[in-house]
Amino acid sequence: MLKIIPLIASLSVAMFLAAACSGAPNSGGQTSSLGAANAPVFAPLAHPAAGPRNWQVGVGGERRHQALQALDFFPGSITIDVGDSVTWTVEGNAHTITFLGPLSSFPPGDNPNSPFGGSTYDGSVLTSSGAMFPGNKYALTFTKAGTYPYMCLFHPPEMVGVIVVQSAGTPYPHSQGFYNGRGLAEENGQLRAAQESLREFPYRDRGPKLVAGIAPGLAGGAPSTSTVLRFLDSDTLGPGDGSNVATIAVGGTLAWVNQSNNEPHTVTFPPAGQGPPAGDPFMPGTGPLTGQTYDGTALVNSGPFFPGQEFTLTFTKAGTYVYFCLIHDFIGMEGVVIVK
Repeated sequence: MLKIIPLIASLSVAMFLAAACSGAPNSGGQTSSLGAANAPVFAPLAHPAAGPRNWQVGVGGERRHQALQALDFFPGSITIDVGDSVTWTVEGNAHTITFLGPLSSFPPGDNPNSPFGGSTYDGSVLTSSGAMFPGNKYALTFTKAGTYPYMCLFHPPEMVGVIVVQSAGTPYPHSQGFYNGRGLAEENGQLRAAQESLREFPYRDRGPKLVAGIAPGLAGGAPSTSTVLRFLDSDTLGPGDGSNVATIAVGGTLAWVNQSNNEPHTVTFPPAGQGPPAGDPFMPGTGPLTGQTYDGTALVNSGPFFPGQEFTLTFTKAGTYVYFCLIHDFIGMEGVVIVK
């Protein structure tokens, strides 16, 4: 099942363009003590290698079985020559690699899940990978000098990068090894921030209020390049880096609050013993965000809810029930409620 974020893709990308063109080494605006600001600066190579080069860029990052996510490109900026290609490899979550070309925003009537353009880029047309998942690769060859910002359509405005293309034959300012080191430092800093955001859990441990995702600064913070994709009722991950197991009495009510600032989520209970429903992960909810009940016999779905929103559910029959975030179940965002 494809996990896409069509609502977010239609937003203005003015913030993306401003951030990407600022020259910041890390697109998320978070500075790591290991980041590019403290990276050594090497002299330009005397000569580029003979023939066009292929360069590598990471897309997203993850730790702890995909629970911790870095929403960025690694490194955030790279300088190449005309005729060179870049290959992006997705590590965590679902992402796109999207160059808007002459456009100021992604066309609202188009599907961000679909690819656009071809295998080369000169800044003249919208070019996009479409939805990419962990392990997927995408490559582009750059045929014209220029500075080209790009973005992930699923995670604006924080997930942006820049490709600087010099004239063919221009000495490169850095090697691939330098970019690997810079990217790793940026990724580690963002994943560390995701881990530390667990300490911001704002509710009573093991109480009736859980988070559906959490990020640095919580829901009221600026969009972060770090996030945690789990359902939690405390400041620690569950067994195997999964979600926490919640326990409640028959007739009790649980609440889930989206305490991220960069991801929508769902709370979806299929009939007991079944997996997540197929279809659009952004399907409408089966009722309002408050007041629904569940006894294990029929689907209950919050529908997508966004940072700061809350979903409540009352349990009317004893049992052990598995539930899912339809947008992120493919990377393990599922939980268990035990009703006694």
